[in-house]
Amino acid sequence: MENRLAREKSPYLLQHANNPVDWYPWGDEAFRKAKNDGKPVFLSIGYSTCHWCHVMQRESFEDEGTAAFMNRNFIAIKVDREERPEVDAFYMKAVQAMTGGGGWPLSVFLTPDLRPYYGGTYFPPKPRDGMPSFMQVLEFASKVWKERRDELSESTERVMQALNVGAEGPAAVVDRSLLDEGFREMASSLDAAHGGFGGAPKFPVPLTSSFLLRYSHRTGSELALRCVTKTLDEMMSGGIRDHVGGGFHRYSTDRVWLVPHFEKMLYDNAQLAKLYTEAHQATGNPAYAVAATETLDWILQEMTDANGGFYSAQDADTTEGEGVYYTWTPAEAEDALGGDAEEFCKAYGVTQNGNFDGRSILHRERGTGWAGGMDGGWRGRLYAARLSRPRPATDTKVLTSWNGLCISGLATAGAALDRQDYLEAARRASRFVLRKCSKEGGLLRRFAGGEAALDGTLEDYAFFVQGLLDLFEATFEPAWLREAMRLAEEMVERFEDKERGGLYLTEDAGPWRMMEAYDGPTPSGNSAAVMDLLRVGALTGREAQRSVAERVVLRFTPEIGRSPSSHANMLAGVDMLTRGYREVVIVGSTRAATAKMRRAMATVYRPDSVVLAATKESYDELLSVSELLAGRKPGAEPRAYVCRDFACKLPSDSVEVLLNQLKEK
Repeated sequence: MENRLAREKSPYLLQHANNPVDWYPWGDEAFRKAKNDGKPVFLSIGYSTCHWCHVMQRESFEDEGTAAFMNRNFIAIKVDREERPEVDAFYMKAVQAMTGGGGWPLSVFLTPDLRPYYGGTYFPPKPRDGMPSFMQVLEFASKVWKERRDELSESTERVMQALNVGAEGPAAVVDRSLLDEGFREMASSLDAAHGGFGGAPKFPVPLTSSFLLRYSHRTGSELALRCVTKTLDEMMSGGIRDHVGGGFHRYSTDRVWLVPHFEKMLYDNAQLAKLYTEAHQATGNPAYAVAATETLDWILQEMTDANGGFYSAQDADTTEGEGVYYTWTPAEAEDALGGDAEEFCKAYGVTQNGNFDGRSILHRERGTGWAGGMDGGWRGRLYAARLSRPRPATDTKVLTSWNGLCISGLATAGAALDRQDYLEAARRASRFVLRKCSKEGGLLRRFAGGEAALDGTLEDYAFFVQGLLDLFEATFEPAWLREAMRLAEEMVERFEDKERGGLYLTEDAGPWRMMEAYDGPTPSGNSAAVMDLLRVGALTGREAQRSVAERVVLRFTPEIGRSPSSHANMLAGVDMLTRGYREVVIVGSTRAATAKMRRAMATVYRPDSVVLAATKESYDELLSVSELLAGRKPGAEPRAYVCRDFACKLPSDSVEVLLNQLKEK
């Protein structure tokens, strides 16, 4: 029998629609039921490609006895963390405060007024490895509610106080020394032998590498650059990379990047494609461009909706088991490659014994002739053979926030690598969001099952504005800058704390309304917003956005000071707030006339510059939104103006002069 989740659109919630658990979706119906019945809430949060979420579903949520106990004693609510990041963020912090750890599936017990009093992550059906069984946890949480309810008020109050982020108040000044402290923390955690930061499990953390690349550009630090290149090189050769299909898996279970957790996330790959593109710009290494294009080609081939939006994730599991789709045996390689199989197996570590349950995860020992990508002939034949296997499920939910990150990656790579198909894909996705995921001037969070729903969060606005700004700087089409400006204003109006600074994750003022500055697998909404507002201000010559960005940074400066390396993208905001952007204006009669200068700007790494290019056709429209064009009307010959801190270089009429001006510190 179907439960209430059958009416939902989220692929994750629909996976649980036939559980015997009497699930409710997050909402007023469940909240009223909990209060009216005087029952605690069991809140389960996960996502569709989460391996241990699937395991807990099979072991516990599909078990009739377990479900019967849950239905008698709790109001059970199931949440897709990708649909409701604010709910996930709030209760994840609560569980971390109570237990010191967190993850998914997230299992939290709440009072009827939604205050957390107990929680954890995955619980097995029987006690093992020091973990209680899920039934033991249920019995304990039920007994505490029934017999020790008076004690819960005090304990939940302590948890709620622990979640009061930014309570100490904003700082008086922006502390530029945080940049050096962040660099030292990040560099000290580098795995010098294998790249990456920390030990196993090892995540890509593109924001950390992005900050270090920026830091190296500003200071000339060879160590900062080495942290980035060592990490990118090792990831490219490791099993975390899908050498056949393109893109990267979510994380490595070991420190050498060999054995991944095989799910593939849009947000990871979007950010990594941009990072590899920027590393290519900074170093000239062609292998980084290959990694970026293979990643984006995978997104366009396998993760794109017919209307132009991008899907959320691909699962780690198939009917044959985790990882089978991505791994190989010598016999399978021979079937696909014939006489080339022996050379391929030697190059990519495919052996009879294998390195993963008798099969081989493809990886490459970096050596002679290795240029960062698989031979095209091999890739095509292996990919065709792999398509005949049972395929991992795809979460076809389209998220506004993650689409913004993907638009950003496509626009950056499209301009830098002269890939017009990437730019067109970024345009289509932007139009999709503006058409399908918008309502009354604002954004909606997700599109699934033919329906857009849920009010947009700070992340949706901040990430999508980032994508629009990158698309504008890749194409110089005025519409994208106009939309970025409009949505940036909406973002501030909807989410800003007008009294103390900072931006809330949601408009909704419920108990889970909170602010975050911590940069995890994706930027925090606040750090992305800081970068957006500074860029909008730099591109338009307006100061109001900079003032809001400064208030955000000041609000979180005490938190950043406690752990600079955990705020990599916010540190990028500190960098640009204290240093300012270099403004580059290119004008010419036509797009063809400005092509060489625009191309030159696209191919260099320039994290401290914004670029605005205008022709006779676009000049008037861009002048109406940007003060940078005042007095710089296009003439017969192309010309570039480079300015910083209210001072400008002499106008340049050649690419060589322009690039030399950019090199000046």
